[in-house]
Amino acid sequence: MNKMTKGALATGLGVALLIGGGGSLAVWNTSAQANAGTIVAGDLGLEAGAGTWRNSAGTDVTEKVQGGKYKIVPGDSLTFTQPVTVELSGEMMKAKLSVTGAPQGTFTQGNYDISGDVVDANGNTVFDQILTKSGSYTASATFTFKEGTTGVQDTGASYDFSNIAYKLDQVASSSNPTTAP
Repeated sequence: MNKMTKGALATGLGVALLIGGGGSLAVWNTSAQANAGTIVAGDLGLEAGAGTWRNSAGTDVTEKVQGGKYKIVPGDSLTFTQPVTVELSGEMMKAKLSVTGAPQGTFTQGNYDISGDVVDANGNTVFDQILTKSGSYTASATFTFKEGTTGVQDTGASYDFSNIAYKLDQVASSSNPTTAP
């Protein structure tokens, strides 16, 4: 083999070793930290405090109503009030507060009225509204035994409110329904 062939072969072998991982072609590179931070999930919470029943005279009759011993008469009404605390944690957290369940009873239709609401500290209704921040609210329900009930209709009748509950559902951030404070 002549010198020229030996030199070309040695050069080719050297280049092949460099390209094949036997060395480096000196291509530069660098890196930098993203510093992207940490994502933390939010939360929502709902708590119902102790409720109170009051008759139309304003007397606390909670113990009697809960024990099934309060005997309502035509013209009387009973109002149940209960504090409800909503906790919303999250940058875009929205939630809807609603009431679930329905009272059940044996009173004759037309002899009674039932009404209810959930309000904020200013008296604004938040029932079935979209909430955007934590807060304390007051839930209430009023049962009125109408004064115009005739004869002895509905003696011994009852109405059970024990299956009433509150529910807080997150509303997706992309939704844009009516909001409440």
